[in-house]
Amino acid sequence: MIVSNIHLGIGLPLSFHMIPSAFFDSFIAMVKPPFTYLRTSNGPIEEMRNNIVRAALRDNCSHLIMMDTDQVYHQDTIPRLLSYRLPVVGCLVYRRYPPFDPIMLKGTLGKYQTIAEWEPGGLVEVDATGTGCIMFDMNVFRKMPAPWFRSRRHEGAPVGEDIGFCSDLREAGYRIFVDTAIPAGHLSQMQITEGTWRLYGKLREATTKAHEVEHDVVKTILA
Repeated sequence: MIVSNIHLGIGLPLSFHMIPSAFFDSFIAMVKPPFTYLRTSNGPIEEMRNNIVRAALRDNCSHLIMMDTDQVYHQDTIPRLLSYRLPVVGCLVYRRYPPFDPIMLKGTLGKYQTIAEWEPGGLVEVDATGTGCIMFDMNVFRKMPAPWFRSRRHEGAPVGEDIGFCSDLREAGYRIFVDTAIPAGHLSQMQITEGTWRLYGKLREATTKAHEVEHDVVKTILA
């Protein structure tokens, strides 16, 4: 069910030269209210995101969902995220490269830890998450100074534009939530889901134990 009195902007930062057909298939199937289509291409990802926000402000959108095009979406993503009436709420997305972990983080810049356990199907409050699929109340951007997304470093290390913006959101007093009931499959050479992350963890654990056994055998032989 779509929440009434919503002027939704759907923002797609086209950061890849080619868009997977799996994204289009899921996008077409999604339940959507009337919306303004906002897309950007070329240039740094932080500027693409900023340009989407500026366009949404010019169009007087009440809400903006940013959706990266390397993902597959649940058809109920938009109505579910809108139904919470939260300033910031996103979908559960897993990293598309090892260790394939859920992008739900607790802590502060430079000291984030992955949230590895949660109640399935519920909202999880996080300190940072990715912006691959995230719904914003546009008042967030009206109250915070531009540019919202920017390239930055923390103690010499680069910080992603999405994680950096989450840090700014928290400093501004906003709470950030992730809905674990509607994960978005991250496209790599395959969809990255919870199963990928947990399988990778088990394989890494098994490899570590095998190395420990091998080390102990060598020590025994040399003793």
